[in-house]
Amino acid sequence: MNSKLISIIIPIYNRAHLIRETLDSIIAQTYSNWECIIVDDGSTDDSRVVTLEYVEADDRFTFYDRPDDKLKGPSSCRNYGFTCSKGYYIQFFDSDDIMHPNHLKYKIESIGNADFVVCKLKEFNIKFNNEFNVINDKENNIYTESIFEDFVMEIFPMMMVMPMWKRKSISPYMPIREDMNLLEDHELFARALFELKEYVIINKTLIFYRVGLNSLIDSFLKDIEFGIRSFIEAKKTVLSLINSKKVKISVLKSVLFLFRLGVAQKKYKGCQICLDFIKSENLCYNFQLKIKLIRIVFFYTIFKFFGRGETRFKRLLKF
Repeated sequence: MNSKLISIIIPIYNRAHLIRETLDSIIAQTYSNWECIIVDDGSTDDSRVVTLEYVEADDRFTFYDRPDDKLKGPSSCRNYGFTCSKGYYIQFFDSDDIMHPNHLKYKIESIGNADFVVCKLKEFNIKFNNEFNVINDKENNIYTESIFEDFVMEIFPMMMVMPMWKRKSISPYMPIREDMNLLEDHELFARALFELKEYVIINKTLIFYRVGLNSLIDSFLKDIEFGIRSFIEAKKTVLSLINSKKVKISVLKSVLFLFRLGVAQKKYKGCQICLDFIKSENLCYNFQLKIKLIRIVFFYTIFKFFGRGETRFKRLLKF
């Protein structure tokens, strides 16, 4: 195995109109010892045609179709790409995001003996305007004294594309859960960060993350029933690893946020899943919280019957 090779793994689905920007940003990397493995999830547009242009022009790119016996979804594609990769380092990436030209260079220079290195990312809305000058922006610098707890409490932000891993460090926690359509990265990283302690933080903006498209998260926030079971599975993993009161409160707040969205959307099945999870995991672990939950259930029952009174939940769900 090439000890300096970085494997970039990208799932792709109907990104013919965007993938060029992403692949061009990879070609522009000042660190050149990489391979880019692109796994198509059954695209129905010209994603294959566009991507194969890059494969033919640069042998560092390889293209695969997701095997038919694999579940559809980005996790299956990432898992398959991982098995095809040869790099000592693993960088998961998305098919509509942009790398700063020094992204890989800074990471490989910084990782040393650590298990992974993580950088900052900056969101941009649909169209990228060459914002590379923000690299040393001091706002929103990443800092943590307890990376696992800060991550599971959503204080330390770490999305799928942010870390570059040593292969030997992430391998024990693969594959990524393929039965989840959301928060599969949260579930994976929770398991990894619980045991892995050596990391490096680069407080430079090296990844530009596209928002404003119809993403899975957007679908979830518009209809919590779309991904509520995946959300619950991710939080179950967290609670199986650490069951402290402050983590329980953090999870409880997240679940009640979704519960309130479900009330507003009148998605009662999703609301009930939230309430069942709170009870099964004993998230309301003291008398005060139990009383609060009883009041929430009482007013929720009234709301379902009359279809009104949602504003009362604003006060009930505060901590």
